[in-house]
Amino acid sequence: MGTLEGLNAAQRAAVEACDGPLLILAGAGSGKTRVLTMKIAHLITELQYRPDSILAVTFTKKAANEMQERIAQLLPPEMQDRKPFVGTFHSFGAYLLRRHAQEIGLDRSFTIYDQDDQLSVVKAICKDLEISQNFKPNLIHDKISDAKNKGIAASEYFENSYGDDFDEIVSKVYKEYVRRLQAQNAVDFDDLLSLVVKLFDTKPEILARYQQQFHYVLVDEYQDTNMEQYRIVRALAKVHRHLCVVGDEDQSIYSWRGATIDNIRFFQKDFQEHKIVKLEQNYRSTKVILEAANHVISKNPNRIPKALWTEKSQEFPIIINRLDDPFSEAMQVLRELQKYQSNLDEVAVLYRVNSLSRSFEEVFVKFGVPYKLVGGVGFYHRMEVKDVLAYIKFVSNPKDEVSLLRIINTPSRKIGDGAIKNFREVARASRLTFAEFVWYGALVSHDPEFSRAMVSDDFLLKIQEAGNTVFTKFPQLFEQLGQAIKSSFDPEIDISSYIMKVVDSVGYKSWIEKMASTKEEIISRTANVQELAAVAERNKYVGREGLMKFLEDVALVEEAKEVADDVHGPVHGKVHLMSIHAAKGLEFGTVFLVGLEEGIFPHNRSLENPVQMQEERRLFYVAITRAKEHLYLSSSRKRQLGSMMFETVPSQYITDIPDKLKIAMS
Repeated sequence: MGTLEGLNAAQRAAVEACDGPLLILAGAGSGKTRVLTMKIAHLITELQYRPDSILAVTFTKKAANEMQERIAQLLPPEMQDRKPFVGTFHSFGAYLLRRHAQEIGLDRSFTIYDQDDQLSVVKAICKDLEISQNFKPNLIHDKISDAKNKGIAASEYFENSYGDDFDEIVSKVYKEYVRRLQAQNAVDFDDLLSLVVKLFDTKPEILARYQQQFHYVLVDEYQDTNMEQYRIVRALAKVHRHLCVVGDEDQSIYSWRGATIDNIRFFQKDFQEHKIVKLEQNYRSTKVILEAANHVISKNPNRIPKALWTEKSQEFPIIINRLDDPFSEAMQVLRELQKYQSNLDEVAVLYRVNSLSRSFEEVFVKFGVPYKLVGGVGFYHRMEVKDVLAYIKFVSNPKDEVSLLRIINTPSRKIGDGAIKNFREVARASRLTFAEFVWYGALVSHDPEFSRAMVSDDFLLKIQEAGNTVFTKFPQLFEQLGQAIKSSFDPEIDISSYIMKVVDSVGYKSWIEKMASTKEEIISRTANVQELAAVAERNKYVGREGLMKFLEDVALVEEAKEVADDVHGPVHGKVHLMSIHAAKGLEFGTVFLVGLEEGIFPHNRSLENPVQMQEERRLFYVAITRAKEHLYLSSSRKRQLGSMMFETVPSQYITDIPDKLKIAMS
C-alpha cells in the first residue's frame, strides 16, 4: 500500500506536511493513528529519512505497540531491520537514563519504583521525621509528583507554594525523598522525565547528540503532555524544527495528573512558523452523536474551532432516561441490554466516578449478565506478583531498600523490627547501607569465592567480621538471597526459568498455600506467579541485561486495563463497566452513560471552578464520542450519599444537547 493511499484530503495534507513544525488537530475518531503511521512511512520511503532518525512518542505501551505494527506493515521488507524509535515518554526516558546513568549520579541497574514503592518511601520518611498523622502521606506524595511534573525541584518547592504548614511539610519530605531515592539507586516515574530534562540542561553535548540522531520528532495525544514532556521534545526539535504534534484540545482530561492544555499554546509560541491541519471527518460515530458532541463542546471558550462530521448514514436518536433511584437505573440498562445480547463486548457502561459501578454489578450478577469491571487491581499490583518482583528487583539493585523490606520477612523468617534494627547497626559498622549489607552479605555467605570477583578481600573481611552473628542467626535468608544473586550473573540464564527458580528457592509456593484462605485463592495466586514467568518467556529475556530489561518493561506498564489486556487477552462476550477516563481511546457500538446528575457529572468539586468545569465538559465530550451508533444517557432522581438520600438535578450536559437529537423515555 502506498503511504497516501486511502487518505482523505485533510489526512493527506497532514502526512505530506513534513517541512517544519506541524500541529495536527485530530478530532475524536478521525483516524489520527493511521495518519501518524503513514506519515512515518512517508518520511522513510518517500523522503529518505533513516528509520533510526525518527522518534515517535505516545502515552501507553499498547498504543506504541499498535503504531510499531502498523509501520512495519507499511515498510518494504528490506527496511524491516531498521525501525524508528516508537515508545512511551517514560520508555524513552528510561532508554536515555540507562545510557547516561552516571551523569546523573545513578548506576545502570537503577530500580524504577512504582506507585506503591514511592508511597512506602514517603511513609517511611513521615515516620522518621515524626510528621503528624494529620498530614496524609498519599497527599504529600501527590504534591511531590505534581511539582516534578511542573519542573519544580525540591529546593525550589517552598518558594513556589502557598507557604502554609502543609507546604512546609511537603518541602521537607520532598528533599528527603529525593535523597533516599538517590541513595537507593532508584527513580520514580516522574524522574524518567525530570531527570532527562536535567540531563539535557546540564549536559549540552548529550542533548546535541540526540538532536543530531533524531531529525524528526512526533508526539501522539499531545493534549495530554505535561511541562516536562514538552521540555523534552522542544529541546530535541530546537535545532532541526521538525516537530509534529498530534492532539485534540477537546479531549484534554488529565490535568489531575499534570497534563496541561497550555502546551498547545506553548508550541504555537515556541514554533511560530508552524502549520495547522485539522482532521474533522469522523469514521466512528453517527451524525446524531457528532452533532450532539459539537453542541456540547462549543460552549467551552478559547478553543481552536473544530467541528466533527461524518459520511455515515445511520440515524439513531440519543435515548434519555430519568429513573427513580440507582437500582432502577441499573434495571433500565439491563432491559435495554437485551437488544444487544449477541454482541455484549460492543457495549459499555461509563460513569464519572467508580463508586457508581456498584448498582450495575449487583444487578448484572443477580440476572447473570457477564461483565468486565475495568480498573480493578492490575496484574502487576497483585500481592504475590509484587513479592516476586521485589526479589528480582533487589537481586538486580543492591541499594533497593524498599524491595528488601518487602521480602526480608516474606515468606516469614521471624525477622521483625528489632532484627532489622540490628541489621542496620551491623551494616553501619561495615560502612554500608542496610540494603547493601544484606546484598553483599548474602553473596559472601553463599559463595565466598564468587564474591571475590565482586569486591576486594579487605571488604569481604569487614562484612564477615561485622555480620557473623547476623549470618548465623538468619542463615536461610542469606543463603536464599545469595543463591539468587549469584545466579543472576549467569549470562545465559533464561529469566522465565530464573523467576521460578527464585520462587522455589525461597519457598514462596508453600507460603501461598499456608497464608491463603481458600483453595481458589491458592490456585489464583499460584497462577499469577506462573503468569509472571510466562511474560518473561514470551519476551525472551536472557542474562543480566535481560533481567534489567524485564524489570524496566514491567515498570513501564502504566494502566491497569492495559495490563489485563496484555496478560489475559481481550474481553469477549462481556459488557464493559468502566470510568470515562479509562475509556479514553476506546470505542463501542453502544454506550450507556450513567449517573448524569449535577454534583456527579459535572463533579461537585468542579462546580465553582471555571477551568475545572471546562475539563468536565471535555470529559463529557470524550464520553459520548466513544459511541459508534447507540447512545443512552441516564440519571437517578434520588442518590444516596453516606446515610442520606438526596433529590438530584439532571446534568446540564443533557440540556445542552438539542431536542431534535434526543428522545426522553422516562
